[in-house]
Amino acid sequence: MSISESKLHILKLLELCVTIFRGPNADEWSTLATVGVPELIVRVQKNSDTLLAPIQKLNQLLTDITDEKTSVLETEYVRLFIAGPGGIPAPLYASCHLGTTPRTMGQSALDMQNRLQQAGLEISLDSNEPADHLTIELEFLFYLLSEGWFNQSEQADQGIEFAESVMLPWVRRFRDALNTASPHPVFACAADITVAMLEAVSKV
Repeated sequence: MSISESKLHILKLLELCVTIFRGPNADEWSTLATVGVPELIVRVQKNSDTLLAPIQKLNQLLTDITDEKTSVLETEYVRLFIAGPGGIPAPLYASCHLGTTPRTMGQSALDMQNRLQQAGLEISLDSNEPADHLTIELEFLFYLLSEGWFNQSEQADQGIEFAESVMLPWVRRFRDALNTASPHPVFACAADITVAMLEAVSKV
């Protein structure tokens, strides 16, 4: 069954956010700059002014990307999300942004692992990431929405509830933490896109 263009845009944006926050290599950055983001602009500009603005900004930031620029982005990814001087400014885990003592493998990771198990899903990554990693939650949301929208099932409602109740509160805090660390504009823009996309999920 086909779904609306606006719903397809949400799914494409989910894929974009997963790619950026998983840490693209040089070839993946180049593909985003030359194909992925320009195609999204063409699709989204017909349906959503709210989502269009941050995507256009990202497109401008990625214009004429070079090996030197991608090297800077890869270095910045490490500083912001993996091992920055004096600590990690913006960890990619929900448990680090929930107002409790920041730590990985907190209750949110256990809750997320339970959601995956109940859905019959497994984490398949080279690294042993806790289940509340941003990209894992985004992929889970992609699964719920795509299954629900294409099959007209209750999983769409589950996805909307997951986006609004589980993801938005901590992703907004994650964006705030990121912005205090003077991030490269590409990552700041990607965080804005992620928040805007999550806010738009229930409105499509």
